[in-house]
Amino acid sequence: SRLNTVTQQVTDCLEHYRYSDASRTLYSFAWDDFCSFYVEMAKARLSDETEGPQARQLFAYALDTLLRLLHPIMPFITEEIWQRIGDVAPQRGLIEVAPAESSIMRAAWPSSDASLIAPEIEQQFARFQETLGAVRELRSQQNIPPKAELEFQLRCDADTRRILEPLAHYYTQLSNSTPTAWGEEAQPLPLCATGSLPGVEIYLDIREFIDVDAEVARLEKQIGKQEGMIRGKESKLNNASFVDRAPTDVVERERESLAQAREQLETLQNALSTLRELGSR
Repeated sequence: SRLNTVTQQVTDCLEHYRYSDASRTLYSFAWDDFCSFYVEMAKARLSDETEGPQARQLFAYALDTLLRLLHPIMPFITEEIWQRIGDVAPQRGLIEVAPAESSIMRAAWPSSDASLIAPEIEQQFARFQETLGAVRELRSQQNIPPKAELEFQLRCDADTRRILEPLAHYYTQLSNSTPTAWGEEAQPLPLCATGSLPGVEIYLDIREFIDVDAEVARLEKQIGKQEGMIRGKESKLNNASFVDRAPTDVVERERESLAQAREQLETLQNALSTLRELGSR
């Protein structure tokens, strides 16, 4: 779905001479989606005896399409990679498998299949990417060694839990952090690094690694940023001109965003209070 969406977006950008937009879209997809997630998530399947052949065919198809999309922007590099993957994956395609062209310059421009585009699934996966990124960021902020195995709890609503819980093993695979509780069952731990996203709270168990002073400083900084954001939203909503002139749905979204920001601030303040109590013992 995501590959077809990007193909559609890049084609539209190039047809309307928005080359910078095409470049940004491809950079984000190649780095954030393909390399950081798809490649890492596919590694286990690529080496599996049963699923390996199909996974490798899909991988070659995705890389083939990405290279063709990139070719107008990076002609020489894409041609070099095209020649190299031709040695290991000479047959390309999903439904109709056929030999790859001898040169990327002879390959047809990829087409987008609207029937394969599923915005809801893409939004759900984006939620997974967002929460995984937050877990990784918490580990980085605490200077946790990459190979150290940690556990975390993820507090969220029922819909978010339904999306994320089936992907639990990917959190372990991609961040060495295993979720142990979801939704209402998740509770702050006595010693944990706390992360907050709209509608989601993350409690990373760092009892073996925590530096209380460093975590207090981090939370204080994050609280300051959160308070600044809340002041900005309050100022906008207190502006009669904005409330009267902006579309009703825009004003409502801003109010909902402010409510979420206040909830996140309360979570951060509670975490800071707990750490200060521990630090004073």
